[in-house]
Amino acid sequence: MHDRKFDPAKLERLNDPERLERLDPDTLWEAAGAPDAAVVVDIGAGTGLFAFEFARRMHGGTVYACDTEEVMLEWIGTHTPPDLPAEIVTALSEENRLPLPDGIADLVVMLSLHHELHAPTLLLEDAARVSRAGARLLVVDWKAGETPGGPPQAIRVTPERICEDALAAGWTACEIHDPLEWHSVVTAVLASD
Repeated sequence: MHDRKFDPAKLERLNDPERLERLDPDTLWEAAGAPDAAVVVDIGAGTGLFAFEFARRMHGGTVYACDTEEVMLEWIGTHTPPDLPAEIVTALSEENRLPLPDGIADLVVMLSLHHELHAPTLLLEDAARVSRAGARLLVVDWKAGETPGGPPQAIRVTPERICEDALAAGWTACEIHDPLEWHSVVTAVLASD
């Protein structure tokens, strides 16, 4: 069986500027509803490339950069730009558990992570736990088919499956967007109680 997880020894790949072209942060922010978020949770933040980009689109607040690899969080800690309008807080997570309090997030982001998860619904349930009512979920992952890079085809996940997982985890109003050439974009909302 293929190991689904990104190899931390290849950390520098996560900082490739081409990622910002393929996964345009403005396009992702717009797909998320261009939220006026005070708290963003970036699950599987890696080196923080997108956590930093989301922080640049906020008017203050906090971005929690969560990852299961300490080396990633250490990298973020030593490379966070000093002029971001939002604070970056790193948090060592488990695959299905975030070390964050209940009901704090306005936006939860998962970029190129869903295909790595063995039980994605469990992580999406915990993402719902850390989110306030009305919070948004943004899941971006590799499309099936030929792409420049990305995981093996056998572990790629359709956007329909991502929606099924999100709905099963308690998110609602799941939508599939198609603004990117090689990645699926899925959004959902956490309903009020």
